Amino acid sequence: MAYRVSKQKKELGALGAKELVGKVRELEDHIFQLRMQAKTGQLASTAMTKMARKELARVKTALGAKSSARA
Repeated sequence: MAYRVSKQKKELGALGAKELVGKVRELEDHIFQLRMQAKTGQLASTAMTKMARKELARVKTALGAKSSARA
């Protein structure tokens, strides 16, 4: 699992700021859809919400690192 996370971090580091912003919007929409599925009883696994939130945090961290590196 640690290998997968480090690989994701490398992939996020290779993306540009605009791509990361797009990914943030995409993940926020995905989390919204998961919340709606959970409320209507259609969500198969609640772990999907947790994984999506963690991925969003990783992307936001990478975006913050890029913006602080430019400043």
